[in-house]
Parts: sequence; C-alpha cells; structure tokens
Amino acid sequence: MEGKEGKEITFIPDRLIEEPVVFKGMTDSELIFVIILGVIFWIPTCILLMLPFGYGLFGVGVGFAMAIVNVIMAGRYLTKLKRRMPEGLHLVYLKRMLQEKGIKNYNYILISDVWDIRRTTPIQRTNTK
Repeated sequence: MEGKEGKEITFIPDRLIEEPVVFKGMTDSELIFVIILGVIFWIPTCILLMLPFGYGLFGVGVGFAMAIVNVIMAGRYLTKLKRRMPEGLHLVYLKRMLQEKGIKNYNYILISDVWDIRRTTPIQRTNTK
C-alpha cells in the first residue's frame, strides 16, 4: 500500500477499521438497531395498554421512555457479553442462542453424534475377475 510520499505503509492497526463504541459498549449500528426495535415494540404496546383508560397519547411518551430503558438494559447486557469474547464473536453467540431457542435457524451444528451403518452381517465380497 502506498503512503502519502510514496513510501510503503508497514502497519495498519486493525482497530482503525472497526466501528467505534458509542454508548454503553454498543457500536453505532447496534445502538440504532436496539432503538428501532424498542420503538417498534414499546410504542404500540404502551398505546394499547393505555387506550382503555383514555390515555392513548400518553402511551406514546411511555413507549419512548420504555425504549430508552430498553437501550440501557441492552447496553448493559452487550457490555457484559462482549467483555469475555473477541471482537464480533458476540454476534455468533447471539445467533446460536436464537437457534437453540428455535426462533431462527442459522445452520449451526449444535449436537455431536456418531454415524452407524447398522449392518448385522458382514459384507460378502464378489470376485469380479
């Protein structure tokens, strides 16, 4: 790779390419994902819970508050999860957990098994000559 003055760059740190941590151990894309999921889940839920009491609009504010609480709780969980894993491995862990619970299949092999040919008698070889 050529540098500014035509000299070769011998070292490019790996962490320059990675996304920076923005809030509570979450990167920008993770934070946006958690906020969107929180808003999509909590606002309709809170509106439906407050609507029978006549406070449907108040449910929007409570939904946003619950989305913020959701971001804080997810940040704590991801911080603890990332602390004991290399970069990017937390995504594999979360996908594996979703597959174990039966929510989505990511084609991870979760069980170890032995194959057997189930023959009880030996094979008689035929002479082809």
